[in-house]
Amino acid sequence: MDSGYCKRFRMEIDLPRSFVPSVSLTPGYHLVPWNEGLLDAHARTKHEAFCKEIDAQVFPCLGVLSGCRRLMHEIRRKPGFLPEATWLVARNSGRFRRHEKAPLAPLEWCGTIQGVLDRSGVGSIQNIGIVPSQRGSGLGSVLIERALSGFQTAGAYRVSLEVTAENIAAIRLYQRLGFRRSKTIYKPVDSILFTDSGHSSINPLPLGFPESRIRHQNEFNETSNETSNETSKNQQDLIATMVSSVVDELAVAETPPDMADSTNGNLQMMPSGASKPLIGSSPV
Repeated sequence: MDSGYCKRFRMEIDLPRSFVPSVSLTPGYHLVPWNEGLLDAHARTKHEAFCKEIDAQVFPCLGVLSGCRRLMHEIRRKPGFLPEATWLVARNSGRFRRHEKAPLAPLEWCGTIQGVLDRSGVGSIQNIGIVPSQRGSGLGSVLIERALSGFQTAGAYRVSLEVTAENIAAIRLYQRLGFRRSKTIYKPVDSILFTDSGHSSINPLPLGFPESRIRHQNEFNETSNETSNETSKNQQDLIATMVSSVVDELAVAETPPDMADSTNGNLQMMPSGASKPLIGSSPV
């Protein structure tokens, strides 16, 4: 079988003693902090963000929902998994409406980010993904800054991520936020996984490249059956109702019925006007 490699960059940023997010969400969007009941929402958002991107050719698990679910479970089980650096962005879908005297608004998941912190104090952004319909609206900047704030709170002094070399928009975004290129990495892929016309960063592997590394990447493609604060009181009540509806599968926009159930209803959302506290792969 023919093989190839994809050029990727590792990028890093040194965190100051107090990192303050400078980008805010536009009205109608909300930051949703990590909650066990939202693991499947992260997986679905990750899948929608990556499934048609070159990253899914390098990491086949990103191309299928079951693979994204498995990846989220693996990230969650990492010893250094950092909830403070793991976020979703949700958007109100349609106009608010009354239902049994409670205002409900369907939610759409727009973006996801996850963070892991090692023992040496270096943080790693696992994935930052924005669904195609929401790209270019600044959500990537918001998610990254919120994650950096979480890393800084946890004591990290540096944070890294990886990005495919041809993803120029993402690289420019990271550079604007203060990231710098620190290393070039070549990830193996099988040519059967892509149909590029020679204009991408995927090229033939040099002779003698160990096939074991290719098989290691393909192992991610195994299927798995695992599924898994505020501007006014009125807004708080509305946000709490929306999030509760997500967990209970009552008012989630375009969410299939196999979404993971959750018994934990203690979710919180960060409204777009909230005050700012002190404090690899990425289609954005």
